Amino acid sequence: MAAAMITEAEASITPKYSSADDPADDLIHCSICRELLQDPRSLSCLHSFCLKCLQQHIEYAGKGVTSLSCPTCSTETKLPSGGVADLGVIAFVSRQRNERLIREKLADEVAKIMCTNCEEAGDTSSSGRSKAVTRCFECDEYLCESCTKMHKTFKLLKHHPLFTLDELRSGKVPLSLPDQNTCQKHKGEILMFYCETCDVPICSKCAVIAHRHPEHKQAELDNAAAERSKKIQEVERESKRVATKIDELIASNEDLKQKLKAASTKALSDIAKTKESMKSQFLSNLEKTYKETTAKLRSAEDEKLSVLRNNLTELKNSRSRLSTSRMIARNVTQKGSEYEIAAVYATVTRSLRELCEQKHRSPSKALGEVKFEANKPILPEILKLGSVKSQLKTNLPMTKVTEFGALGKGCGIAFIDADRLVVSDHNGCDSSVYGSNGNKHLQICSFSGENDTGWKSFVWCMVHSSLDNRFYGTDDTQYVKVFHEEEYQTRYNVTSPDGTQSGPESSRVQGLAIDKDGNLIVGNVTKKYVSIMKPDGTHITSMHVPIKPWFISATPTDNIIISSYEETERAVHVIDRTGKVLITFNPPDGVDQAAWNPTGICCGEYGDVFVANYQGRVGVYQYDLEDGKYMGCNTNDVTQPWGLALSKDEKKLAVADNTRVKIFEIKIE
Repeated sequence: MAAAMITEAEASITPKYSSADDPADDLIHCSICRELLQDPRSLSCLHSFCLKCLQQHIEYAGKGVTSLSCPTCSTETKLPSGGVADLGVIAFVSRQRNERLIREKLADEVAKIMCTNCEEAGDTSSSGRSKAVTRCFECDEYLCESCTKMHKTFKLLKHHPLFTLDELRSGKVPLSLPDQNTCQKHKGEILMFYCETCDVPICSKCAVIAHRHPEHKQAELDNAAAERSKKIQEVERESKRVATKIDELIASNEDLKQKLKAASTKALSDIAKTKESMKSQFLSNLEKTYKETTAKLRSAEDEKLSVLRNNLTELKNSRSRLSTSRMIARNVTQKGSEYEIAAVYATVTRSLRELCEQKHRSPSKALGEVKFEANKPILPEILKLGSVKSQLKTNLPMTKVTEFGALGKGCGIAFIDADRLVVSDHNGCDSSVYGSNGNKHLQICSFSGENDTGWKSFVWCMVHSSLDNRFYGTDDTQYVKVFHEEEYQTRYNVTSPDGTQSGPESSRVQGLAIDKDGNLIVGNVTKKYVSIMKPDGTHITSMHVPIKPWFISATPTDNIIISSYEETERAVHVIDRTGKVLITFNPPDGVDQAAWNPTGICCGEYGDVFVANYQGRVGVYQYDLEDGKYMGCNTNDVTQPWGLALSKDEKKLAVADNTRVKIFEIKIE
């Protein structure tokens, strides 16, 4: 029984894509050209396309391509040696497509269906051909009355099934017969068996050559098809739950996308209103800050939209692949032949199981939130419109992307840009610039003994200012030392709250940070105070603090975070610039005070606070700056973390982990 072939005349009347009446109609339409499949090819994800469309699609990827990304769901399909043309097609899809062409032609009451057998006999003129009255499935021909009689007379043809066109239109008889189960390796051999070891239909010759028992388990094709039909139905029913979950997540992401747009529109409106109310007093400065603020809002919106678009793309791709796989499963078990069921079993069950095993997370509600908070019109804040609030939460846990170093002990660490960071070696009295791949670019300073132009004692903290491209560090003395690349420039003494400068007897400045204005925030652990100074060393203010500020971080809200790992303190506080405690970050549940040894801290623009715990329950913990809520453990892939640093784009977190530097990738949800 030859595979059904569609005549050129039938192909020319292919309708535009429409699946309103039959959802399975999606299977026989190309999602690239939106037309009925022409010379179809099927990918591993079970989506089918026109051969020409796939060839045009792959041209954009250039030469030497070994795999093809599905235009519908982005699943990769490995290409055979002959390229796209050698891809197969799902037998069931091919037959459904052929039946659709026949159905369309039969439904056209105006067009005359002419005898195709007369045409093959050599008479192709319309006057020389008669109107068809029957169709032979074996020969794949429309036959006139004369050819029908001849067909019934010839010995080799008289057993072919013939149906009148009226019978075909009635829907009481099939429009086509399944493809013959013939072996591609052994010409003319019928596929009567099934190799359960390889999950493929086989002929009798295959059964004794390539799929021989007992190495291969065999079964009769009809029994194997019946059993696999049940299994396909089972996994299809199981996939219904996944389909529902993906639909819910798509709806949730779409809803958040709309909420984000509405919230962004409202925030823009609030920004505009605030701008207008302040415009008369500070027009020029107001216009500048307006543009900066709206740009930040747009950036925040774009960042979240990017996450939502990625979520939606992944979910819709999975849903598309799942829909096609389920549709194949349902239809092939209901309408498919034994061969078609057996042939598609391995592919469809693998695809459905892969999709069922995928993990889909609910989107964070924060993705649909963005707001604008106007500043109160009090100098000097009147020169600023306000701030954009668009918090993005870190996706826990983080993934380590690189690790390097053999330090004495790393304490101070800070990013210079996305790919370079400065690291201080506490025991080795050294500070150097490294690439994020671990390559050492520059040694800033090393131990100098009694020479005050270098490190005199243990190097503790190092920070970098992008405003003047200078490095600042503390080394267990009373000074903050300043360097430009490897050149020592100067040192600053630190002023206490009572106006005196620290001397050797009241020294030990340790904690060090830079705020968003480029000012230095310095902590004195001997006298327990924090001092703020300009980049040139000019004193701004100082305040007493409740704990020794071994580590310091600035916040985007102009407050300060300090931490102490000392046994009598063991605390992390957010303080204002008078020293008042605003928030305390408590140990996570299950971590008692004895296991709470906070060291390095850093804070992102959106209020994500990272705290290193170097003993007890070792790890890097995350807190919310706004309310002090514990968010989770970012990583426990550390042994004794000291300093922490966020990259400028906040996509990487560097950890000075005792003798190693570990860099983690930060993802948001």
